[in-house]
Amino acid sequence: MANELTKYLDSANLPSIDGGALANALVDAADDASSGGSSGVDYLSFSGKTGRYSLGRNQDEIDPDQLYLVEPHTFIGGWVCWKNSKPIDRIEWSVLKAKEQAIDIDDLEDHGPYRESVGEGWQQLLGFGLIGMDAVFSQVKFSSTSKSGRNSIGDLMKEIGIRSASAEPDMPLIYFGETSFESNGQTNYKPVLSVEAWVSRGSAAAYLAGELNEDQLIAGDKPKKKRARKKT
Repeated sequence: MANELTKYLDSANLPSIDGGALANALVDAADDASSGGSSGVDYLSFSGKTGRYSLGRNQDEIDPDQLYLVEPHTFIGGWVCWKNSKPIDRIEWSVLKAKEQAIDIDDLEDHGPYRESVGEGWQQLLGFGLIGMDAVFSQVKFSSTSKSGRNSIGDLMKEIGIRSASAEPDMPLIYFGETSFESNGQTNYKPVLSVEAWVSRGSAAAYLAGELNEDQLIAGDKPKKKRARKKT
């Protein structure tokens, strides 16, 4: 498929889905969110005009110190069609299956006419699922259609791929920030995905099971091996 999303798959070299409990939980969460299910997953969006993050139906601000665990298997690509400042159509697929599922821009339904001067029409999308490092392990889905937002997500994907290929811990613990830049004489903002630590899948699963605390997870502690029962 000749579009930019395919290159993200090739360059990231993300691992195939292994059916682990953590992967399944977040893959299902991302699927429910994209299909409009009521799984308790909150959408997180970012405004390039204001530099503000908005979470859930109430458009709440997020805590800048809140850490989130990223599940590499939930990265998605797709398209969003904007019209009258609202998304009127959306198509998504797993980045892991982009070669089979990605749709070329020429094959998208035409909802025009569009006012291209204000950004109407189909725009590329990248996103992923996260778990909040809070008391309830809140499930969140973050996506972006802006070029700067997609670049931030793509950079994180590539780093995950590099670490995965080197058998290093490849699950990032991130927090969301922003930075400003000038474009056409105006101040705009782009999201910054800052990595606090890289953790292994085993350690992440142990944290979610209550076997490691947050400080231990960030420090890179490994879950204790369970002793085998003596045969009688």
